[in-house]
Amino acid sequence: MNKNINYSERGGYSVKIITEQGEFEKLKPVWENIVIKQRAYEPFLSSAWFTIWLRHFLKNNRLLILFLSKGQEVLTIAPFLISRGKFKGNNVKKIELIGNVYSPFRYFLFSDLDYEKRIKNLSIIFEYLVRTLEGWDIVELSGIPEEDSCFDTVRRAMEQGGLKYTEFFCYGDWYLDEIDFSGDEYFNGLPEKIRKDVLYCKRRIEKMGKYEFRLIKGCENIDYYMDLYYDIYAKSWQKKEGIGPKFHRDLAKMALEKGWLRLGFLFFDDVPIATQFWISSNGTAFILKTAYDQDFRKYSPGKLLTSEMAKYAIDIDNVETIDYGQGDEGYKQDWTPRRRERKGIVGFNNNLKGKYLEILTNRVQPVVNKNQFLRKVKEIIKRTAHR
Repeated sequence: MNKNINYSERGGYSVKIITEQGEFEKLKPVWENIVIKQRAYEPFLSSAWFTIWLRHFLKNNRLLILFLSKGQEVLTIAPFLISRGKFKGNNVKKIELIGNVYSPFRYFLFSDLDYEKRIKNLSIIFEYLVRTLEGWDIVELSGIPEEDSCFDTVRRAMEQGGLKYTEFFCYGDWYLDEIDFSGDEYFNGLPEKIRKDVLYCKRRIEKMGKYEFRLIKGCENIDYYMDLYYDIYAKSWQKKEGIGPKFHRDLAKMALEKGWLRLGFLFFDDVPIATQFWISSNGTAFILKTAYDQDFRKYSPGKLLTSEMAKYAIDIDNVETIDYGQGDEGYKQDWTPRRRERKGIVGFNNNLKGKYLEILTNRVQPVVNKNQFLRKVKEIIKRTAHR
């Protein structure tokens, strides 16, 4: 048996395990055939996205991509990795979906979007993990969308796959959908304070000098514009990232090749003062990054650029949804007034540590949390352990 690819067959189903990036690269055509059927989530389920993510973030974690097939047809892909971490203060080896803070969500790939079939196919993968795969303690899945029964699919599949579990909240996702109006109509429907601020700041900055909105979505000079992007980011309020300059540069090049890139800039007297990194695909515009030069904050350059980007997305790209991605920052609801959640679920293995963690999580902690004395003891222990 190849050390990179293993097979397990049961009831006509087979599970193929990919543990090397080279093997993952060979299966991209199969992967993309399934992505096409889930087009609403295409950019962040595409093999190109995972290739970039693995290049920058896999590090010491182990790849564990599972392909569930029946006959010659691939039914479900589980893009997992294995990592080491903490859970309830305990060292654990966990299986998780590939992704991190740069992933608007994380999920599985299904060739058939029927609700019951998704549950059945995913339950076979979970059952395989429990019965066949050794050396893990928990399956910790985060960032799962609540819409389209995505989270319910995972929860029910865990139940059918023989995993006890607990659920948790990850983060909010602000969005606007069912867009059937023009960019001007969208702007006129924004909160009055936002509209007045945008119009006032635009008039003010135009009196001071040359004001220009520029959108980059197809050019040979992408490195030049990414240099501008990083320059603005360095002058912004944003927390400096420790990932180096290549991740968003690589992402921009990939998105450019796919036709998804919408990299916006606001220039004042030919000096870039604000930038936003959007991806537009299949009727959805995803807002990934925003930044502006703090020296120009009195002109609200972030708001000015957002208004321009949204108008372009609606009038030119004809999007039906604008999605602000991870986080409940207050400014997002001014532009995208609807909120949904990205949820998480932890499934416990049937090994000794997994059973212990399940009892601790689902039985012991609820009792402790309801008892005032026990809560105080818990806090004392935590403080002592921290010191």
